[in-house]
Amino acid sequence: MGRPKGGAAASSSSSKKPKAKPKQRGGVDFKKYKHKVGRKLPPPKNATDTEIKSRAIVLPEQSMASERAGMAVNKRGLTLRELLQQTGHYNANVRRAALNGIKDLVAKHPSELKLHKVAIVEKLQERICDTDKVVRESLFSILQSLVFPSLKEDNAISTRSTLFLLMANILNGMTHLSMDIQLMSFRFLELVVINFPSSFPGYAEQVFNNFLAVLSNDRIHLQDKSKLNSVLSGLGQCLSQVAYATENGDASNRLVHNLSGRELWKCTLDEDNSGSRAFAMSNILMKLQNLFQILVNSVEVSVSELFAKSTIDAQSSEALLSALHCLDLICNICIQEVKKPQMKFGRSKIQVGPEWLKSSVLVYAKKLWGVNRSFHEKGDDRYYVFNLKIAEIFLCLSACMDNTIFPADEFCQFVSSLLAKAKTLRNKDTMEKHLSPLITFIPDLVSNAPDDSKGYLLEAFTDAFWDCKVDCKLIFPYLDAVGKMLFPEKTGILFVENDSGSEYHGVWVKELPGILLQSIDKAPSVTKVVLELLLRIGQYFPTMEFGNLRSFIKLFGVKSSSGTIELGPFVNLPRDCQELAISCLYYFSNLLPDTMELLASCCLSDVLEPTILFRIIEVLQSTYKAGNLHITEQLSFLSLLMARFRVHPGSFSTQDNSQKGSNMNTFKSLNRLILNSLSEMGDGSLVLELMWDNLSKEIAQIPSLHNMNGLFRIIVTLDAGTCKLMNEDAIKIIAGYLIDAAMDLSKTIELGFQSDRTRLFQYFIKPCIIIFCQNEKVLCCALEMLKSFATGDDHVLSSASKLNYPGELSHRICVVTTILIFLCNDGKLHKNLSLGKCVIKGILQHTRHLMDSNVLDVTYEDKQKLRFAFEQLKTKALQLNCWDRSELEGFSSTT
Repeated sequence: MGRPKGGAAASSSSSKKPKAKPKQRGGVDFKKYKHKVGRKLPPPKNATDTEIKSRAIVLPEQSMASERAGMAVNKRGLTLRELLQQTGHYNANVRRAALNGIKDLVAKHPSELKLHKVAIVEKLQERICDTDKVVRESLFSILQSLVFPSLKEDNAISTRSTLFLLMANILNGMTHLSMDIQLMSFRFLELVVINFPSSFPGYAEQVFNNFLAVLSNDRIHLQDKSKLNSVLSGLGQCLSQVAYATENGDASNRLVHNLSGRELWKCTLDEDNSGSRAFAMSNILMKLQNLFQILVNSVEVSVSELFAKSTIDAQSSEALLSALHCLDLICNICIQEVKKPQMKFGRSKIQVGPEWLKSSVLVYAKKLWGVNRSFHEKGDDRYYVFNLKIAEIFLCLSACMDNTIFPADEFCQFVSSLLAKAKTLRNKDTMEKHLSPLITFIPDLVSNAPDDSKGYLLEAFTDAFWDCKVDCKLIFPYLDAVGKMLFPEKTGILFVENDSGSEYHGVWVKELPGILLQSIDKAPSVTKVVLELLLRIGQYFPTMEFGNLRSFIKLFGVKSSSGTIELGPFVNLPRDCQELAISCLYYFSNLLPDTMELLASCCLSDVLEPTILFRIIEVLQSTYKAGNLHITEQLSFLSLLMARFRVHPGSFSTQDNSQKGSNMNTFKSLNRLILNSLSEMGDGSLVLELMWDNLSKEIAQIPSLHNMNGLFRIIVTLDAGTCKLMNEDAIKIIAGYLIDAAMDLSKTIELGFQSDRTRLFQYFIKPCIIIFCQNEKVLCCALEMLKSFATGDDHVLSSASKLNYPGELSHRICVVTTILIFLCNDGKLHKNLSLGKCVIKGILQHTRHLMDSNVLDVTYEDKQKLRFAFEQLKTKALQLNCWDRSELEGFSSTT
């Protein structure tokens, strides 16, 4: 076969073009694509499109906003319910924010706390064992500052059940594996005990078990001292509650577990449960015994650490001080239980007495005795405070100790050195806080100390007492200790006559007036305490010469060399202190001769209240009756009060209660009290004889009408018919007194007068009427002087009054007529007035003469006054029945 044509060309063209691939037969299952790197793959063809497209729905008001309208929310817009729910969130930051939100909400809406405080506590108590420290601290702050103060306001059943749950969580936290949660739980316990003391007794045994466990752990002693301080602080609060319950006698009732549900706040049980109470108290004492041992060991360790350091830090000092304070409280509890009758604990008989104390507490307390010597050599004030606390512990146990523990003489020297060093302390606040218990125990220590040790102990106490300032808080325990050592019958502390302690009695008593006078301005609260002590001294030592109390007189005033008296602080004291000071005068009778004048000046002061004024008179009268005040001194005092008491009549009215600013009622009460006191002194004429010089002296000073009235009433009460009034000076004074009273009344011209002034004039002339009834000669002489005054001859009376007598004769006649009319109104005087009818007749004649129109200087108005007075006096004269009508016919008034 030949080669086809064009084969070369075909071969040439075939070499230039690639051969086409043969076509595949059948369908293609998968198509392979080539993609560039980084390009997004397209979705598969069979992919389902899940995209949802919709338009926005716009509502006029959101549903959550409508629900919160009017609700209390915090800054983030959360309600209390939402915040409480968030406190249990798994995220600590959310829990923190929730607690802060609760603070914010309560600050903005305080009513939320009042309404939901129980729900708040029930929810928040779950955070006591929270693993986050910040959450626990925030919870503590909320309970302390917000919740507990609100819970204390009510005592509802729900609140009590809430505290039950709270205590359950606190006890759970005390046994937590985390040391931080354990320590924080003790802080929560302290907070609850401080605010709700009644919630502690039912858990006492369990709580002390937890304290034993945590204090036995060496880790807490090796860690930061602040953690140990928080535990010891809580222990101190719990022990204080037990000590208080033990001292008040209900410890066995309050410290027992209630086995039937253990109801909180149940403080008393039935008599059938006495065995349970005793058993509970025995358990408590055993726990305290173990705690005492642990604390003593802790003190020894702390002391070793302190001596190893060059300086003492604040936290170590506080921890040691807290431990010593807890030891002191345990000693107080044990001593109180030892003093009680023997108890049977459970089935076994355990006698709580001195022997039990020696075998338990005193065994460990002996270790502390070596510690005080180490502290004594240090100069820092804090070491001195440590020694004070150690001394306080041993003073508490001193009643059950003997020389087998340590020598009593050595202990007295130790206490004396502490008292002597007190004045060198630089920090006075520390001294006031920690020295007080030591001073309180001094009387018991002195009573039990050996005779050869009492001397320097009392000397150290007296020196410290002298050095104590009146505004120092220690002045109260010092005064209390002095009182206990002065009054042995009440305290059981007895000094025999030759005892070294008895010589300090006078030294202490001598200091009291000075303290009293300083305290009035610097420390008013001390004033009452000193006055009570002085009163007890006067009551207990009635035969003591109180010459060393002479400065007590300055309480009432000081008399200068010129004779003027400056009032003392007595008038400005509170009423109860004034009562005490007055009562002291009854017993300090040897001071009265120098006090009477000063006391009278106080009584005459407008500052002194009427009740105190009357009390002074009553006490002095009782002193006189007891024979401790001379009669002349009492009479002089009473006459001085009557003559110089400043009377402020005020504006007269028909009702005494409406006399604003008036002390007239006080003066009337004083008047009655003085007259009753004088009546009790014996024969009136003899009493008047004794006080006549004083009365004459006061009357000669021409006091006010009220005071003169009081002096005349004294004369009338004692002896109205005394012949001492039968002299010219006395009659002159009586006539001048009547004229002054009538001039006061005649300020209203008509004889009708105002009713209140009429009664006052009758009050003024009443003692004169009694005198005139008893002595007609005095009446006649007084009428003669009144006639002389009416006729213008008043030189006789010029020295008997301080008033300026009117020059118009018509005015004088009206004044005298007023007196005569009131005298004639008293029927008892008619007989004696008849003896002076010549005088009355002469006054009528002189009045008619002045009414003559020919007499100069008598105006028409004056004649009208004279005519009215003439007719009034003429009518009264006819009523006396001592004149015939014919005798007065010539006395008809002219027109």
